[in-house]
Amino acid sequence: MSVLARWTIVPRLMGLPGVANVSIWGQRKRQLQVQVDPERLRDADVRLMQIIKTAGNSLWASPLTFLEASTPGTGGWIDTPNQRLGIRHLLPISKPEELAQVTIDGTTSTRLGDVADVVENHQPLIGDAIIADSPSLMLIVEKFPWANTVEVTEEVEDALDGLRPGLSGLNMDSSLFRPATYLEQAIKNLSMALLIGAALLVVALFAFFFNWRGVFISASAIMVSIIAAGTVFYVRGAEVNIMVFAGLMLALSAVIDDAIIDTQNIIQRLRQTRQKGSEKSAARIIITTIFEMRSAIFYATLIIVLAVVPVFFIKGLPGALFQPLAISYILALVSSMLVALTVTPVLSLMLLSKANLEGSESPLLRFLRNVYDVVFAPIIHKPRSAFVAVGVIALIGIVSLSFIRQESLLPKFKETYLVVRWDGSTSASHPAMSRITRLATRDLRSIAGVRNVSAHVGRAVMSDKLTDVNSGELWVSIHPEADYDKTVTAVKEMVADYPGLSREVLTYHEAKVREELTGTGESLIVRVYGEEMDVIRQKAEEVKQLMAKINGIVAPKVLYPQERPIVEIEVDIDRAKQYGLKPGDVRRATTTLVSGIEVGNLFEEQKVFDVVVWGSSNTRHSVTSVKELLIDTPSGGHVNLKQVADVRIVSSPTMIKRDAVARYIDVAASLNGRNPTAITADIERSIQQINFPLEYRAELLGEYAEQQAAEKHVLSLSIAAAIVIFLILQAFFRSWRLATAVFLTLPMALVGGVLAVFLSNGGDFFSFGTNGGILLSLGSIIGFITVFGIAVRNGITLINRYRSLERDEGEPFGAELVHRGTRERSAPILMTAVTTALVFLPLAVFGNKAGLEIVQPMAVVILGGMVTATLLSLVGIPAMYLLFGAAREPELEFAPVTGIYEKDVHTVMSKTDDVDKKKQPTDISD
Repeated sequence: MSVLARWTIVPRLMGLPGVANVSIWGQRKRQLQVQVDPERLRDADVRLMQIIKTAGNSLWASPLTFLEASTPGTGGWIDTPNQRLGIRHLLPISKPEELAQVTIDGTTSTRLGDVADVVENHQPLIGDAIIADSPSLMLIVEKFPWANTVEVTEEVEDALDGLRPGLSGLNMDSSLFRPATYLEQAIKNLSMALLIGAALLVVALFAFFFNWRGVFISASAIMVSIIAAGTVFYVRGAEVNIMVFAGLMLALSAVIDDAIIDTQNIIQRLRQTRQKGSEKSAARIIITTIFEMRSAIFYATLIIVLAVVPVFFIKGLPGALFQPLAISYILALVSSMLVALTVTPVLSLMLLSKANLEGSESPLLRFLRNVYDVVFAPIIHKPRSAFVAVGVIALIGIVSLSFIRQESLLPKFKETYLVVRWDGSTSASHPAMSRITRLATRDLRSIAGVRNVSAHVGRAVMSDKLTDVNSGELWVSIHPEADYDKTVTAVKEMVADYPGLSREVLTYHEAKVREELTGTGESLIVRVYGEEMDVIRQKAEEVKQLMAKINGIVAPKVLYPQERPIVEIEVDIDRAKQYGLKPGDVRRATTTLVSGIEVGNLFEEQKVFDVVVWGSSNTRHSVTSVKELLIDTPSGGHVNLKQVADVRIVSSPTMIKRDAVARYIDVAASLNGRNPTAITADIERSIQQINFPLEYRAELLGEYAEQQAAEKHVLSLSIAAAIVIFLILQAFFRSWRLATAVFLTLPMALVGGVLAVFLSNGGDFFSFGTNGGILLSLGSIIGFITVFGIAVRNGITLINRYRSLERDEGEPFGAELVHRGTRERSAPILMTAVTTALVFLPLAVFGNKAGLEIVQPMAVVILGGMVTATLLSLVGIPAMYLLFGAAREPELEFAPVTGIYEKDVHTVMSKTDDVDKKKQPTDISD
């Protein structure tokens, strides 16, 4: 099975596009082994080197340079009078029995089989695979980052299906771990939710417009905007992933708003113009209406873009997550702006210029206006009370931020595959880990909802995992129809029942992210460099003691490397000299018997197999057997290893860590209650007080300082963005007081989202404080950005309408102005809120399923946030405009310019000359 996997299956899979590597766990490489027993060699008066030379020289080629087989030469050819004939030698050895018949060098008739066991076996295992409670082979296919997971999976499965006819008797199961299953399920769930949302969108548009032309224009604008943003990603060669999709969903509310307000305003202006009997052309009306809204939307878009600009300066894993999202969000906003200036007016001109719009107003819009007149209009006459209420709600929103906690930016993907990682003792053997892992796979398969379990321990030959046989991974496949959360909980409880193992249960994406994360997870690290571990340990302890005395440092500790017991062999030169042995002689003989030595290869068609000389199993099963190993002496005798060397068990690090060409140990600590800059300065002064030997040193790593600098950088950029947003509001409102009021009350729009998250988490006020507040996910944060954007757009477009009524129609400032402007803008505001809510409603109702891990919490926040954002727009903005909108800075206007012609210049100059002459003094002599 290993031969078929190595020489048939793996080459076929490696030839597929997108496949980067194929690792085989549990591979047992076929070898011809000459297993020797030193006592049998002694009894037959045969030396170990004779066995090595005989086995190596029996083959065509050998890697051992001291053998004649190391220079095999070529077969050559002969020339006859008429033709050239090549010469090829055929090796008569392909089986253990054939190699056993070879006569040993230096003897007349003694064969290898007489003094050694010549068998077919496999190499010492550094890892293994367990499937269905028995040893198996596990082939892990790794793809390139740019490759499509679903496409690569389908290609691999097609290749395996093509190989099945020639691999009779082999059972190949590609469902043990299949990431494409999650992706297919995620796409199915997401597509279904989006399809329902799109249907609700069309229904809502028709209910609001009551006109198929308006529905077609709005729906086309929304679709073209999203497609245009996605096309830009495709042209750039960027990969469209879940974060890119989340960015597009983040911009969806703004795209819907653009499409609705433009189409609704165009229909309204065309209807009003025709009612007045105006002679203006439809094209002029449409263009005027479009540009009337674009000024306000441009300011709103600029503010929204500034709100996400700091994301581009986040580094590390959060930056890698958020930057594609921010890019797709901005692209969608820009696309929506361009569509509003091109596609919407063109479609409007084609479909609405000659259409009969009389009597086509939606009954739903009339109903909403009546609701506004009854519910919201009276509030306009009480602006102070309304402003106080808005301020209180905004204050609640600001205070609620302190109850919000966020454990991780990474969403919890509902993957149907779990990875159970566990580590036993560093000295755990391969049989022990295999036995425990086999029991665990049996127990995990008994859990309801678990479809299959496979496992591997150690590592594979071609794998990139740096693990030993004491580490293992169990791959748990969950049935798609099972209760996901209940099954995951049961898996975690089952794994926790195995004592003495460090373990964690992760999804595949969580496991991959853990591999990408660097650092120790501590706040501060001092790294001690050197060569001798004893000296490094001593100096690390001194660093720890000095750090413990520094104010602000919590729990300093030395991160000692993990150790395991090993058998250490040290040759005693004096004792070895008595037998004519050198240290190298002892090592070479011991290594051959304990570890084996490759003496050559066998070639079978395109396959290559090793031929190895190795000690028999009874010579290397314990420390005692190693001590009793017989070593050949130059005089022809033999001596036990313990007679010429000290054999002892000592501890040794499992991994030797190096940095800057030196070994090191880290001293870690956390910081609390003091300025980090002052703490790091004290640490550096303390390090200078330690007397280090030559080539030993310690340094304070820059991770903490760099992290602090990055956080400060992002915070400073966020503050700068907030200041610029405030200045943009002031520039648009032309009022410091109005800009300040709107800026400070914008958090009111987020209160509904916070309440929605709270209710979706259970809504238990008693556990609210004990659990540390409301737990936010990545999707929730994205939802708050969406709500903020809608609130900004509504506020700016509403105030823009007030200004337009004052400037263009001469409406005097006051409650009637605000009432009229709000009533006119209430329709598109409510249309956007209701339509956006209907689009995101299926995403929220479907629950936290595969594919909805980000958009579902985002939808929950948007549904709640739309309520408070709409209230802020219809109550808060009118009240603030009445209170603070009257006093504003004057428009900047150009002073009139008077043209001066050449004749005017001559006239002025002549008048100047006459005046100068009159001022000249009189000559006394005259």
